[in-house]
Amino acid sequence: MPRYFFHVRCKDDLVWDEKGLVLPDSGIAQGAAERTATKLRSGLLYRVDNDTPWTIAVADEAGEIIHVVSL
Repeated sequence: MPRYFFHVRCKDDLVWDEKGLVLPDSGIAQGAAERTATKLRSGLLYRVDNDTPWTIAVADEAGEIIHVVSL
């Protein structure tokens, strides 16, 4: 099964996912990013400035970004 990486970006800061997750396909990876974004929106992000753009970028094993979720 392929490995997908979930990178988090806030302005010029990037939290690089070096481990990733082994998932069956890109659709499952995209769904995981969407669910994580929903949890972050309702939990951790209430503590930060709402004008700060946050994103989760899903990359495949080749490093290609296959999906981006805005928080």
